[in-house]
Amino acid sequence: MSLTGYRLKDWRKTLDELVAETGVSLEDVCNYIGSAYNKKGPSFYVKLPRKRSVYIGVGMAFGQPVEVINDWITGFAGKRKLYAKDISGDLVWIYLINANYSEWQNGEHDAKNSYNYYKHYEEFQAAAYAVFRERWDEIILRYEDTSDIEVSLGQAEFGPEFDGLKEYVAAHMDAFKTAYSKPRSYLDMYVERIILACRNHPGFRHIRSINAMRGYLDDSMINFLCGSSNAINVIDLSTGKRTVNIKHVPKNRSKYIDMGLSLGMTESDLNELLTKMGYVALDEESDRDSALVTGLRKWEKAHPIQRKFKDKYFGGDDLIRLTEKEEQQAVEEMLHLRSEMRDLVNEVE
Repeated sequence: MSLTGYRLKDWRKTLDELVAETGVSLEDVCNYIGSAYNKKGPSFYVKLPRKRSVYIGVGMAFGQPVEVINDWITGFAGKRKLYAKDISGDLVWIYLINANYSEWQNGEHDAKNSYNYYKHYEEFQAAAYAVFRERWDEIILRYEDTSDIEVSLGQAEFGPEFDGLKEYVAAHMDAFKTAYSKPRSYLDMYVERIILACRNHPGFRHIRSINAMRGYLDDSMINFLCGSSNAINVIDLSTGKRTVNIKHVPKNRSKYIDMGLSLGMTESDLNELLTKMGYVALDEESDRDSALVTGLRKWEKAHPIQRKFKDKYFGGDDLIRLTEKEEQQAVEEMLHLRSEMRDLVNEVE
């Protein structure tokens, strides 16, 4: 049996146990999330769901907390866990999951009469974004840690009305401003060190900024990496003023893997980036990751200089000594990693 097969088996076991534990049938779940019911098994039971929203809906139908749903999203789907600072979607999902879970915990849940938070996501999202726009000019430049914001969200005032959500968004405007700052800073660290080394490299002197890295980085990667890693907001080029628009954040795990490879990240480096973004780490036993992990390990052994370079500048090991030539070699190896990996992965496959 493949790893996907084992995951599907575990997923079905999880659902069967929840049916027995809660008394909520799979047909009830279908009604809750607006999915067609099939006696042979709902689509989310027959195969592993791909969309995060399905795991969210199933979890809410069974009255599960955010932590459990996040485990499903990362473990079964391999996607990014819900992130409280993501005003573009996750914030509202977390709010609704907690609202629903609160009713279950307080014994207020009634399968027939309880408010279906899942089906009202769009309305809550519109309310959250409206508050975000209203309070935009009142943002204060203060950093708020994600763990604190998630606790506060879990304690917000719940109910069919939007008051609790509105108050929460207004109270944490500054937190949204720093969304994804940790993974962005991690990426920036690579970009800045590579550019610094390229300025002294005879073969890469044309690379003096991130825009000059086209060819190694795709345009979409450069657009994402441009600007401050401490803000998700963009600047209106015509006026020079900040706007309420949220800087596009890639939501696909493979996009971050590809971006990391373009900057010379190998297995351990990529795992740190993926973890910071809320994704599961690379899994050598996974069908989707096995060839990549094998290729990265082979490449790592063949390129020891780049690892010394990373340990020195990113790991803080001041005892490592590298000549200018070795630093140049390390950067050259890192910039060519993505193209070389394509060949190695093809060999493995």
